Amino acid sequence: MGKEGRITAHQIAAMLGVSQPTVSRALRGDKKVNEVTRARIVALANELNYSVDHNALRLRTQQSYSIALVILCRRGENKANINPFYLSLLGCIAASASERGYNLIVSFQDSPANFFANYTGSRQADGLIVIGSGQNIEGWQFFGEYARHNTPMICWGASKEDLLSIKSDNAQGARLAIEHLLSSGCQKIAYIGPTNSEQPPFQDRLTTYMAVMAQKGMPPICPPLPENAVREDQGYAAVNGLIRDKVDFDGLFCANDFIALGAMRALDEQHIAVGTDVRVIGFDGIATGAYAQPPLTTIEQDYVQAGEMLVEALIAVLKGDAPNIAPVPVKLLKRGTA
Repeated sequence: MGKEGRITAHQIAAMLGVSQPTVSRALRGDKKVNEVTRARIVALANELNYSVDHNALRLRTQQSYSIALVILCRRGENKANINPFYLSLLGCIAASASERGYNLIVSFQDSPANFFANYTGSRQADGLIVIGSGQNIEGWQFFGEYARHNTPMICWGASKEDLLSIKSDNAQGARLAIEHLLSSGCQKIAYIGPTNSEQPPFQDRLTTYMAVMAQKGMPPICPPLPENAVREDQGYAAVNGLIRDKVDFDGLFCANDFIALGAMRALDEQHIAVGTDVRVIGFDGIATGAYAQPPLTTIEQDYVQAGEMLVEALIAVLKGDAPNIAPVPVKLLKRGTA
């Protein structure tokens, strides 16, 4: 026993025939430690009522073992109306960070009045993960400046080329959606989404749509979206515009699920049957889509893998290793609209 009869990590290491750093890494949830070894260490630590002295660990390593997660919102956005995609991603990032022995500091930011990135300089966190709305161009520019000054940072679908970023395989998802519409008999497929977005996910989805339309010899249909409107209202306005202008269409590939829900509302108001007269596919896989009438067919993103990859990539950056920023796989989730 150590001072005052307390067990130490060195003693646990000696009991199990492993090194003290291995004990420390295992108790922080480091997945690089063999799973069987980690289970033995955790079991013995629990049996001996041992816990890591986090204050001593921070002093010894000069790390906070905290990660700052910034969620960029649209300027003035009601936080109750944030896209649930980001809230699901938040939950998976939090779980992944916890499994690896890191605390998570969460901040919602929407304007220069509350932009803050100096978590490392103030020793609140070891690095940052930034996710959120691509419509907040000022926010991405702000965090881009900090990244250029060597702040450890990983982003989700960032619009700035100089930011290390992870995103879903949007090209694969778009192709899955369009091929499903084609196989369902659709001949006139419209893309309902931003056509001038700085967000790489939207750019990838649009580019793939245009490529498939050209490959199939089909004319693209890309109605304009009202700027600065929420996504659901954009989908609603775009489809109403198609109907008003008497554009013939039988399939909609929507750039995200909220756009799809707005499009469905417009179709319903015009007594156009969704899933038969017009087939609709969204993108994201938010839970809300399952409760639409009919339930929304969508391209589902893997939130759990995305959360794990974001945390692991940031930890790699902190260690000076090359992060894995490969695209996160997606899948077609077939429901009632297509």
